[in-house]
Amino acid sequence: MRLIYTFYFFLIGLSLFAQNNTPTYTWRMHLPYNSVRQIIEVDRTLYVLAEVGLYTFDLISGESTMLTKVDGFAESKVSNFGYSSDTKTLIIVYENGNIDLLKDNKIINLPGLKRASVGGQKFIYETSVIGRKAYLATSFGVVVVDLEKQLISADYQNLGAGGTTLEVFSIFVFNDTLYLATDEGIKSAPAYDSRVNLQNFETWKTNTTYKSTRLLREFNNNLFFVNDSILYNYASGSYSTVEAGVKKDYKSLITAHDKLVICRWEGVALLDKLFKLEEKKEPFMEYAIIDYQNNLWFGGFYRGLIKKWPDGRIDGFIPPGPYGLTTYDMQGYENTMYVTAGGHTNAYAPSYVNYGYYIYEDGQWLNRDLNNPVVGSMIDFTNIYINQNSGDVYLGSFGSGLAKLKNKVPDQKFTSANSTIKAAVDTREIALGMTQDSKGTLWVANYETEKPLLSLKKDGSWKEYNVGSNRIGEMVVDDQDNIWMLAPRSSSLGLVVVKENSNGGVVDRPLTTGAKNGGLPSNNVKAIVLDKDGEIWVGTETGIGVFYQPSLVFNPQQRLNADAQQIIIDDGIDIGYLLEKEVINDLKVDGGNRKWAATNNGVWLIAEDGSRILKHFTASNSPLPSDIVNCIGIVPNTGEVFFGTTQGITSYRGDATEAGTTHQNTLVFPNPVHSTYQGPITITGLPEDATVKIADVAGRVVYELIATGGTAVWNGLNFEGQKPQTGIYLIYSANKDDEEALVTKLLIVR
Repeated sequence: MRLIYTFYFFLIGLSLFAQNNTPTYTWRMHLPYNSVRQIIEVDRTLYVLAEVGLYTFDLISGESTMLTKVDGFAESKVSNFGYSSDTKTLIIVYENGNIDLLKDNKIINLPGLKRASVGGQKFIYETSVIGRKAYLATSFGVVVVDLEKQLISADYQNLGAGGTTLEVFSIFVFNDTLYLATDEGIKSAPAYDSRVNLQNFETWKTNTTYKSTRLLREFNNNLFFVNDSILYNYASGSYSTVEAGVKKDYKSLITAHDKLVICRWEGVALLDKLFKLEEKKEPFMEYAIIDYQNNLWFGGFYRGLIKKWPDGRIDGFIPPGPYGLTTYDMQGYENTMYVTAGGHTNAYAPSYVNYGYYIYEDGQWLNRDLNNPVVGSMIDFTNIYINQNSGDVYLGSFGSGLAKLKNKVPDQKFTSANSTIKAAVDTREIALGMTQDSKGTLWVANYETEKPLLSLKKDGSWKEYNVGSNRIGEMVVDDQDNIWMLAPRSSSLGLVVVKENSNGGVVDRPLTTGAKNGGLPSNNVKAIVLDKDGEIWVGTETGIGVFYQPSLVFNPQQRLNADAQQIIIDDGIDIGYLLEKEVINDLKVDGGNRKWAATNNGVWLIAEDGSRILKHFTASNSPLPSDIVNCIGIVPNTGEVFFGTTQGITSYRGDATEAGTTHQNTLVFPNPVHSTYQGPITITGLPEDATVKIADVAGRVVYELIATGGTAVWNGLNFEGQKPQTGIYLIYSANKDDEEALVTKLLIVR
């Protein structure tokens, strides 16, 4: 197995911008930091590994900096990390085996282990740094990284009995001997004798007395380890128990400032050089260290980073971020993004996720209050509907009914006790989709009940209806107030369309594949959206279909014209239907009427009419943490596009915002533009498809462009492709009626 591959990247420092002034085409990561798995102190800075993300905490200033793919790191999901004081190198090991070295503010990538083929699972349990080398304890053996030469120098596989694959859970060098913690027992071999072949399993001695060994550490000339949930120490050829043979759930052993820090699920103990134990009660902890000022730092399950002062005081630190990794739906309103964090399994069983929902605004995340009397007990939040006039937010759930937020605060909860929402066969009250028509009626999908379609009138009255399927979900209303609903888990049915009749009831039409029946690409419809032209776009497991004339859906003479159409696209290599090989998990429309598609193969930006693929972001060509994207949300006023992946949330400042009818709150940024700035110049707050002219104070036009929605993006060059000279520049905009106005000014400094 060859593992020696090296690539270099330069670390881009984290820049902080106000949300509205974040440069166009900028990426940001939004990861949960409340569960801490590992802590290392380096030069009065804590490096902290959260659930997936890595960040620093300055012990002097108290400032935090996130270290993510946006900054040039190779991956998002970190397994563990270590630091070599001899080489001043931080080694970061990812769950897929990829490795980054951070030294002198430069990232060195070692992808050899990621690319290597190994038998069985590839998992890194621990990174143990000893001198100038890092030893990786893996599911298939040992990998050695030379931190000075910045390469993978060795790997030892098949160390089990008879040369079989053996998992190594922990590694340490003690008295020039390399010790491995395994299920066969403690294995040992000379660490530095070049004559010894460590790749030969027969080289290794095995102490089978202590099988299922974990967490090897040296302290005060003793080797400590955990076996069968008991902490032992080894010195001068003898073994003894540290805590009187009491079984405990040990999480980590760390040597720091003349103490052995013993982190257990039920609390922390400190062992001094006289082997005296001092208890520090603090439950649900994964990791603990002592800093240079003798302060104790804990990290644990959803409690963030905790500092315990010598006098017993406790401070907590959690960088801004959502509560967890999971996402189900995202919807934007004005400058705010709403995210639900629940859902259901593929078999439509409860996930029992109690993270609730997240709200993002102005760079801050607000997470659901578990003690709130309205929503505190609700679980598995799914779909979101936002009234664009009032800003009221409705949150559906897979089992806890329906919640309403007013001004971002929980206002009401609807269940069988105060509405027509009923429980499915297994007692779950499911609200799997919501929308609102032009009369102000809220429509709710009460999944898998006898009368699954519900309405809430403006007067507060509820009503229930039979429709073509009792399995209905996400829904939208078209320009004729027809309600289009997904029919999940209905193999012979893709959509159900409903309209009210004159008798106060409803009529429905099922849509499926085939001519005059709906023309869907597949009956497995996973997403639906109404675009700015009044067209219905649907995402399926085999691409996208478009209902260009949804008003005809109930016209029996126009069944063929009412069918969904698939768009033929020629990418220069192949001709076929738009994204026909992709599973479309979500669809959203941005301010320029372009479509964003979430798939299991990244994110696609599609031209307004579907004729071209404008962008395709994946985990390999962008900061996306995963190729599996579950949902998309767009902040209307800023154009920032949020992506909910299986590995967390990331966002991208797009170049389209919602347009107004007039020039309102026009903003240009950055302003001023300094000579060092190389990025785009963005103008927002424009009318739809406005013509924008940039002129000098003498009235000479240096550039002209067309807005996308309410935003125009200038590359900062004039018509000749050169940078304009220092000066004040006037920005004019004309709407569709050719009404031109001076909207703002821009200072350029060269």
